[in-house]
Amino acid sequence: MFDREDDEGVVSSGLDGAGLGDRDAAPDWRQLDRQLRGVARRRAALDAEEARWLVLAQQVELHRRFGYASLHEYLERTLGYGPRAARERLRVASALQVLPRTAAALARGEQSYSAVRELTRVVREDTERVWLDAAAGKTVHEIETLVAGRKPGDLPGDRVDPAEVRRVVSLEVSAETYALWRDARLALELERGEAVPDDELLRVLCLGMLAGAPGPSSGAGKRGRAAYQIALMQCPDCERVTQDGGGRAVEVPATVVERARCDARVLGRVDRDVHLGATPTQTIPAPVRAAVVARDHGRCRVPGCRASRWVEVHHVQPRAQGGRHTLANLISLCGGHHDAVHVGRLRIARSASGEVVFAHADGTPYGASPGTRDEPPTAVARGGRADAAPMTGRWRRGSTDRCGR
Repeated sequence: MFDREDDEGVVSSGLDGAGLGDRDAAPDWRQLDRQLRGVARRRAALDAEEARWLVLAQQVELHRRFGYASLHEYLERTLGYGPRAARERLRVASALQVLPRTAAALARGEQSYSAVRELTRVVREDTERVWLDAAAGKTVHEIETLVAGRKPGDLPGDRVDPAEVRRVVSLEVSAETYALWRDARLALELERGEAVPDDELLRVLCLGMLAGAPGPSSGAGKRGRAAYQIALMQCPDCERVTQDGGGRAVEVPATVVERARCDARVLGRVDRDVHLGATPTQTIPAPVRAAVVARDHGRCRVPGCRASRWVEVHHVQPRAQGGRHTLANLISLCGGHHDAVHVGRLRIARSASGEVVFAHADGTPYGASPGTRDEPPTAVARGGRADAAPMTGRWRRGSTDRCGR
């Protein structure tokens, strides 16, 4: 990167030769551009070289020569990489061993390390050429979008399941806010009786902010009002679903709208005038919904769940299969368990006596330990009486695509 060393050992960057030595003179923008592009190429070449050395360092367990506990510690002390960056560098280095074209593109400076980092999440040797062609000329952000939701072996044009797309939210908060975040997690975990992932904790906090604090008189807390007050839109042809968020339409899994249709306020179609001005309707009549929530004591009916905030009402027998808005066919569920039903991880059925029963996807009792998974599927967890039919089926996806995706 540096050009020369003078007699006193001071390294010069070569800026004088670029016409940038005189600070009072206007720089030659063409030369400046060439210098910066040259830096980018050399940096990429160094990243490619570093990747080769990292593989060797792993093979010989270089960190042990210095008494370090792990290679991550060695990288932090010698290259300044934190734990997360070190893991990513080692992952990329290993991936490049079987991706010669990608490694060469990095070494030549055709792709930056950041771009290669994203590509190595999905590229395999048999798909390498296609991905490199698709990534050519794109920014790192565009490549991140191209890769998001795809698995190793997928091609750039393959359809993406929105459920597989994860968004990274990085927050910098004060010590007080961090303490409150931990307290909020603990409170939610105590309420539900199980560990709560970041995604569910943030969802509950956002719902609280958007709908107001739950209570007998607050908007979201009214037992007769639908739980879903968010905007979901579905293409009538391809059935892709988007959810409005801060002025942006974000594609979400079809199970999100399936779940929302259990308990939502419906505006109707907004792409034509026919429904404009009509009063929004609820999927479940307000008196019926209020009765269901009251019967279930305002909490989730799944055995062991303590959740009593943002309770949603679920049709045990799907409406598409003739399920009605009756007390016998409705049950209160928390958001986590409602989602589990619609993605197929939780089954709700009824016994011959009409008692509500809960089971895992394979029919074994809900909450059963691994040692009891061989019991007959009829021995399921019970959660009280209700005239409910088995929960089956998922939202059908169309084959046509008027959205142009």
